[in-house]
Amino acid sequence: MLRQALDSALESAFMQSGLPAEWKSPTYRQDTGDGCILVLPPARTWRLVDPLIRLLDEELHSYEQQRQRDDPPLLVRVSVHVGPMPESNLADAINDVARFVDSDAVRAGIAAASAHGSYTALALSDEMYRRVVLARRSRLLPERDFLAAPATVPGKGFTRTAWIHVPRLSPSVVAQYLEKSEAPAVQEEAKGTTAPVTPSGIQVSGNVNINTLADNINTLRTRQINHASRASDEGQLNG
Repeated sequence: MLRQALDSALESAFMQSGLPAEWKSPTYRQDTGDGCILVLPPARTWRLVDPLIRLLDEELHSYEQQRQRDDPPLLVRVSVHVGPMPESNLADAINDVARFVDSDAVRAGIAAASAHGSYTALALSDEMYRRVVLARRSRLLPERDFLAAPATVPGKGFTRTAWIHVPRLSPSVVAQYLEKSEAPAVQEEAKGTTAPVTPSGIQVSGNVNINTLADNINTLRTRQINHASRASDEGQLNG
């Protein structure tokens, strides 16, 4: 039931974002049980950042308003990364996007979301941030909506810069959770309530390549794979 709700929210967000083909026929899709990994072509990968994250958050908000008391709440972690993607689909970029979505930084972001009525937390790799946000390809998400944070995964030897965004929350609010030695547990059970469920992540990758490494169901990881010229990105923001 929860997986069905997540898939439905993702499909709707992809459709509304102008990415129907990317959702229905990705270059590569891997089901991870509580999520999935998607590798997408490069042309419209900027849409994974804007407007997809905002629309996904709205879909999850609708789910929250309609769910039955016994149905679990749903929170989603998303990471978007860029890197070369061979035909084998075995690449460091896929491993990295998975690390981003499991990092302390994005977990702190989803804790902030849970505490303040939002439902998604996005982590962009520095590469993706530069290609989309600094390149002004994100219409409604300027630089001021992102917070730079070290993305680390205990026991994995992974430390990279991530740019965190939580819909409807300012970076200063998210920073309060990042500054804590341990982010508040997202799945704390309050008396008489059901703890929110946060699937591992959805990873979305592409041939840019966006590795829609939409990692797990609760996490959407996107990463741009391969190097594609900016001209192939649908001619600026048109389309």
